[in-house]
Amino acid sequence: MRLPLLATLLALPCPLTALATAPAKSLYFQHHDWVVACDNTLTCRAAGYAADDDSTLSVLLTRKGGPGQVIQGRLSLQPEEGQTQPKGALHLRIQQQDLGVLTPAKGEGTHSLNAAQTSALLSALVRDGGISVTDGAGHRWPLSDKGAAAVLLKIDEYQGRLGTPGAVMRKGSTPESSVPAALPVPVVRKAATLDSPPDDPAFARLAASPALRAALRATLEDDSCEGLQETDADVPLSNSPLQVRRLDAQHVLVTVPCWRGAYNIGDGYWVARPQAPFRAQWVTSDAIDYADGQIIAAQKGRGLADCMSHAAWTWDGTNFIATSEVAPGLCRGVPGGTWELPMLVSEVR
Repeated sequence: MRLPLLATLLALPCPLTALATAPAKSLYFQHHDWVVACDNTLTCRAAGYAADDDSTLSVLLTRKGGPGQVIQGRLSLQPEEGQTQPKGALHLRIQQQDLGVLTPAKGEGTHSLNAAQTSALLSALVRDGGISVTDGAGHRWPLSDKGAAAVLLKIDEYQGRLGTPGAVMRKGSTPESSVPAALPVPVVRKAATLDSPPDDPAFARLAASPALRAALRATLEDDSCEGLQETDADVPLSNSPLQVRRLDAQHVLVTVPCWRGAYNIGDGYWVARPQAPFRAQWVTSDAIDYADGQIIAAQKGRGLADCMSHAAWTWDGTNFIATSEVAPGLCRGVPGGTWELPMLVSEVR
């Protein structure tokens, strides 16, 4: 399995690397049964799972950036076929204490946690654990607390809450007003694109140009795109044909297959001038599609598609700007993944 870019961003806040023009910073961190993703507005989402791979129980804790922001909690339980199905209302339990009924929320198998339930959950995650969900028939689904403290500490660090009363892990007397304000959602204006005439002979000649292929290859530091390599029987994608389509009068979009895995693919995309010097600009080698000024990437964490990562780049008339990136979370059996964990958000107009 080829891991997508965002699955490698595992420790410290770091800049998105897909394009030099990508805004702000993001964070993705995993420890045991918990993960956290923080986006470029300083909103953080922590997802915790059951320790048992046979359980789909998961909790999502969301906190926006800025002073005085509370943590919102949601819970998901979506058993697979053949697993125990919940009967009646679900209750949150911590140790031997019943914290009450969970309120159904929008989304299959999803429930909201009220303020008291969220507070009790947080206390248990960083202290004694013993968190579970039970149904009316007495069935019990435990939630792992292994890794939660490290993930919650990452959120406090990322949002600048350490030492304040609102911190989860390291409370202090530093005024809440010292917490950095949330950042605005960046706005990207999508430029109009032109359709390429079918069977345009000029584009066919351009796609066959050795000089264009060399210009694309020069943007890469290694042989990471198999389709650009010279013909090699041991490299199935070697010397793949280029596909060229028009973006506008001054720019074309060039595509070539770069890699193939057991259940993922990655195509390379470049912006170039329609004639030499091509001034090729690499966008990504992990995309699966392009339509109407947007390049899309989507990768499965495993063949079940129970954890997915997504990314998108939008044409602004000069560059493809990274406009969204969603981390996969842990693979725990829910088709499409249990939660979306954004690392980059923007408003495309």
